[in-house]
Amino acid sequence: MASDYTIRESRRTKHVRLKVSLYDASLVVTVPHGFDRREIASILAEKRQWIERMQKRVIEQREEFDPEPAHSLPDQIPLRAVGEQWTASYGPTPRRRSVEINRQDLRLVVSEDLAGDEVWRPLLRMWLSQQARHHLVPWLRALSEQHDLPFERVLIKGQCTCWSSCSRKKTISVNYKLLFLPPGLVRYVLIHELCHTAQLDHSPKFWKLVHAHEPRCRILDRELNAAWRYVPAWVDRGS
Repeated sequence: MASDYTIRESRRTKHVRLKVSLYDASLVVTVPHGFDRREIASILAEKRQWIERMQKRVIEQREEFDPEPAHSLPDQIPLRAVGEQWTASYGPTPRRRSVEINRQDLRLVVSEDLAGDEVWRPLLRMWLSQQARHHLVPWLRALSEQHDLPFERVLIKGQCTCWSSCSRKKTISVNYKLLFLPPGLVRYVLIHELCHTAQLDHSPKFWKLVHAHEPRCRILDRELNAAWRYVPAWVDRGS
């Protein structure tokens, strides 16, 4: 497993750091600026057992939450953030090559013409984006008003490396994958970004502000590190 890895160079770090992604078990090697990369192979060989043990643990956690194969159409789509459990299936639809939505029954029907086609995946991602705009944007606006932390606009994205972000112009980008997380974690992410509208960095002043609006912020922040396991594998496959 450890043969494939990504190298990142940092001027801040003084030592080589190894990190196994809690999302997809990939290995990231962070090295100091100017580090001789020829030494990485020997470092990985020395840490091979630890790397494989961590990768196995991440894969097992993902399978526990998402037992369905990444290449198949999911039977169930749990939107934990909003307490909805959707059912997905193939079947006849009024329009060819489409996804029909039945909100009353929380059911998606993917056109039979897509049964052997990967087109269903981007269509479901589009549906997730719509759900995020329907559920998460009003949630963000309500929290903004409640905590008096105004923002300018909101974007819906499908980032693979972060749950959300905030720009200097107070534009908040929200990851539609937040829909798969428990509500408490989603609320924390939204408050975190709203606090960035007042304090853009992660200084002690920022964390003091976050704590004022969410006293459990440190605990929730740690829980968020492992939250990628809630996201089904099919969402990112082939993206």
